[in-house]
Amino acid sequence: MLRPGLLVLVVAIAAGCGLSPAVPVAPLAGFVEAETPAALAARTGLKPFYGITHTHVAENGDDGQGTLAEAYAYGQGKANMDFMAISSHSHMIDDAGYQRMRAAAAAATQDGKFVAIPAQEWSSISKGGHITILDAGARCDLGNGDWAGFYQKWLPAHPEVAFVQFNHPHPTNPLEFGGTGFNPLDNARASQVAESKILGMALVNGPGKYTGEDMHGEPDEFDRGVNKLNYEEEYKDFLNRGWKIGAIGDQDNHVKTWGTAVPTRTGIWAKNLSKAGVLDALKARRTFAAFDNNVKLWFELNGAPMGSETTGSKALAIKVVATDPDTTIKRVELYGDVDGPGGQPAKLLAKADVNKKVVGWAVNLPAVPGESYYYAKLVYDDQHAWAWTSPIWVNGR
Repeated sequence: MLRPGLLVLVVAIAAGCGLSPAVPVAPLAGFVEAETPAALAARTGLKPFYGITHTHVAENGDDGQGTLAEAYAYGQGKANMDFMAISSHSHMIDDAGYQRMRAAAAAATQDGKFVAIPAQEWSSISKGGHITILDAGARCDLGNGDWAGFYQKWLPAHPEVAFVQFNHPHPTNPLEFGGTGFNPLDNARASQVAESKILGMALVNGPGKYTGEDMHGEPDEFDRGVNKLNYEEEYKDFLNRGWKIGAIGDQDNHVKTWGTAVPTRTGIWAKNLSKAGVLDALKARRTFAAFDNNVKLWFELNGAPMGSETTGSKALAIKVVATDPDTTIKRVELYGDVDGPGGQPAKLLAKADVNKKVVGWAVNLPAVPGESYYYAKLVYDDQHAWAWTSPIWVNGR
């Protein structure tokens, strides 16, 4: 029997016609009872937690404000975050400073209450962009722009690194993150890029405001990509290059607004709130990026959660569940790249108007041969607020 709460849309595509253009055919729409966050936790053993992985302080010579202890206390208290990484610029601090960062993170972590993660931001905008490196045992001492050294030497020499993410991407820069010479699809690259470590990209970032004259602005100003709204187009581009990266939402705080400058969060689905639990969720890409600090967004395909790599020789059963206690969700959308990396970027396959605070959505798609991947997006309004899931990659043998 149909019940209110879950919007169901079945998308049927004629065999041999592919998924482009993606026009729903004979949609079957109805409402059934939505799966609650508690029910999701009981079924999957996972719970949602919220935090940011890119922010700065002044301690040890970084270009932000305040101390490590002050930032962690603010993030846990005022900002009500579950986890937080302070990512001081590696070229602005020294080795001793980085070890003090590691000690401060360990001191601020309380399992079940708050997780602090030592991190560092490496390289420079002019020489290929910035990345955040989480939980390394040592400071990355490479010169700015030495991407060959990073991919081929430093990262393989530091197997303890838990997670690396691309920050505020601008792929129109031919040097971005080392350029296409380190593209996972490039068989002629000098050495194997550590795709097992580079697992995320910021879809929203900022405001990266300083106190200096070079960066003022209104409180809601933050870095924007080529679409002038966020980095979704850049995300699609790097996914299409073969990077298997999850969705990250960051703030790049350089003033004392750690977690409160904007409501942006990285949401994770983790087994528990511990350092191991948080890092496991990040590494598994069970993440969503949200311009909202309390939305619970779940995405699965044939029972596999966001971030998974799975096989799908039969129909693909996709499910999206979202709950927001204080904001109405306007629309839910599904994107897919059905010809796999190296072809066309992900396209809009289906969408539905919601206008509710709780929504569940199901989409059935035929499996396609070869590789494909899919992700979901929530739209709150068309100017400021969105949320994205990490993709699910399918090998359609």
